[in-house]
Amino acid sequence: MKGIRRNSPVFQNFIMGCMLFCLPGIYVAITGLGAGGRKSTSQVTSSDANTILYGMFTLFGWLGGSILNIFRPKITAVFGAIGYPLYIGGLWYYDRTEHPWFVLFAGAMLGMTAGCLWTTTGYVSYVYPQEKEKGTKVHCDSVHASFFGLNSGSLCAFGGNVHETSTKGVSDGVYITFIVIMCCAILIGGIFIVDPRKVVRDDGTHIAIFKKEKPGKELMEMLKVFVDKRILLLTPAIFCGEMASALVSSINSYYFNLRTRCLNNAIYQIIQIIIPFVLSFFLDTKFVKHRRTRGYLGIAFIGTITLCSCAGLTAFIVENGLNKHTSPKARGNDWSDPGFAKAFVIYLFWGMVYSGYQIVVEWVLAALTNDPAVLARYSGLFKGKGSLGIMVSFLLDSRTVPYIWQLTLQFVLYTIGIIGMVVVTKLYIPDTNYFSEESVVVPHQVEEMAKLGGMVTEEQINHEFEKERRAAQLAEGHDIEITPA
Repeated sequence: MKGIRRNSPVFQNFIMGCMLFCLPGIYVAITGLGAGGRKSTSQVTSSDANTILYGMFTLFGWLGGSILNIFRPKITAVFGAIGYPLYIGGLWYYDRTEHPWFVLFAGAMLGMTAGCLWTTTGYVSYVYPQEKEKGTKVHCDSVHASFFGLNSGSLCAFGGNVHETSTKGVSDGVYITFIVIMCCAILIGGIFIVDPRKVVRDDGTHIAIFKKEKPGKELMEMLKVFVDKRILLLTPAIFCGEMASALVSSINSYYFNLRTRCLNNAIYQIIQIIIPFVLSFFLDTKFVKHRRTRGYLGIAFIGTITLCSCAGLTAFIVENGLNKHTSPKARGNDWSDPGFAKAFVIYLFWGMVYSGYQIVVEWVLAALTNDPAVLARYSGLFKGKGSLGIMVSFLLDSRTVPYIWQLTLQFVLYTIGIIGMVVVTKLYIPDTNYFSEESVVVPHQVEEMAKLGGMVTEEQINHEFEKERRAAQLAEGHDIEITPA
């Protein structure tokens, strides 16, 4: 039995998953419970804080790829961990004093740091797995670890509030526990994340030749990504990927009491453990030879769920007259009230949308290239544009735009996004990117299969051997001049 290697791709994905457990996992759990929600101004203050947060997240997401390429994953991820406990402390302070300044400041800080954390997470997920694993490793190693964290927090809070039928907020004990867990992430990242040059696959090959870029050139390369036609086609899908979280969280807080919010939140997270397994079957299945066809299957699956969820929530909003603008007082409905089952199922489906839609978009992005530097920029761009979308969603909610109009906007974006993913998959995703990118080291198994199939020459195989030699030298700290073959 092979021992656990600190520098293996699987272990590095696991470490990022542990950080997600401690940071955004707990963050989403506590905000889903209505943290900072005891005061009369809570809805507006929370939405304003989130607007600031995601505005900064957008900026630092866009810059995150360049920051990561310059400073490497460890520094970027550790910096990214700092803002989370600070923000939860801000919510706690506001919950007890109704003074909004701290939570607004903490929101700005979290936006800066979270952009870096999520860029690092995407980078590790996109770069370290082999092509055949990207639907599984990319999301099951990191996303599942994150959502186990979400569920730990959600289920603990649900257990503590199962008999609470009022609309009160989160207890001091929950705040303290979650802040301590978040602080552990800084230690985890600082101790266990390794330089990508030292990451080695199980077959003994390195990931790539990691070149050093000057900051000015790196920023110029980042700007080129913004006008890449493939990225432009994917922009609507990226933009709306996280918008579901703001809308359904607001409806959950507005329509239900505390214990029902806790139950809904727990189920919302649990379904996000299940859906990536289903999607990984479509995206990585060995029964479908062509990668493009697997992409179509994944897009069709999550696209159907997304559009059906929009239809169901539309009916629920209209049937129950949900409108914070005309009726701002929280409803406080309980799971024992008539009609809860319908709302419960709709909430469950939106958990699928929140997780699954992003997974498919990221798979399409990661399938465009294996180049680590390019994927770092893609990861930052994905997080930045996604944050811009959820910032808009929180802004609309803070201005009490009717839920039905918020949902209409999301429906339009989801539909355009699905079309964009289909077009990019058809035109720009090949069966493999191996042997076509100068910096990427091809895994030995892929080399052997390509050689047996007559798809590569002996010269190409020798060139791959030379690239692995260069990558190994860089891993040992020997700077070498990289020249094209």
